[in-house]
Amino acid sequence: MKLTSMNSHRKAARLFVLFMSAMFFYSCDELYEEIFHQPSKTAQEESANVVYDWYDLIAKIELRRNPLPVTIANNRAFGYIGVGLYETVRPGIRGAISLSTKLYQMPPMPAPEPGREYVWGASANAALASMYKQLLVGLTDEDKARMDSLENAYNNRYRLSTADAVLTRSQAHGRAVASAIYNWSTTDNFNLGSQGYVLPEFPGSWVRTPPAFAAPQGPFLQNSRPFLAYSLTATAPPPPIAYSEDPSSAFYKEAKAVYDIGKALTPEQKAIPDWWAEGG
Repeated sequence: MKLTSMNSHRKAARLFVLFMSAMFFYSCDELYEEIFHQPSKTAQEESANVVYDWYDLIAKIELRRNPLPVTIANNRAFGYIGVGLYETVRPGIRGAISLSTKLYQMPPMPAPEPGREYVWGASANAALASMYKQLLVGLTDEDKARMDSLENAYNNRYRLSTADAVLTRSQAHGRAVASAIYNWSTTDNFNLGSQGYVLPEFPGSWVRTPPAFAAPQGPFLQNSRPFLAYSLTATAPPPPIAYSEDPSSAFYKEAKAVYDIGKALTPEQKAIPDWWAEGG
């Protein structure tokens, strides 16, 4: 009877050791988080350096692009990226509301798990890496490698002070928001092409210009979905100065002033419009 009892105790002890070992190896991070759980810091309490470094990197990538990026396409991309960055860290900002309640046809954004810890900088890092790659066009393999390097560098920094489960969850939240933003962007009817567009012909109408005589760029942009749903009538600027070839007219005088300046441009004055590169 005693021998049977001792064997039972030994078996129970072995099972306990096996159970604890399994718990340790299988869910060390989860167990640590449950025992030593700390509430998420607010986004304002975390360093914003990750965001500054991302924008600094992208500025360097864009400045040396050849051919130069299409300005209108970049404007659109950075608009979506800015909204996505805000939505990623918004849950960490007390009292902040989602822009999905303000912007036209913007869907609800993925929400973090209630009561779980997040590192908002890690979420922003993952979201920016994903959105830049999805929304910027013409990135080279070298550009993407530099972006991967920055993302990994920040992940390694966060890993030094963050449980793996918290870091993984924070990254997943950022990528989920990035995917939602990208999917929303695909429905805005953005089109820079000009196929099927017939150039209007009247005094002062746009004409193709030398040396490339490029096709018009974005004649159908008026059909793109705006960020805000409202009529532009109340905010429309006054009509432009009426076209005229009369040397005494206001239009002619302004056009000649631009022409005269163009004959004696400084290197900087030439570089600025060259970089902004009119597409058509």
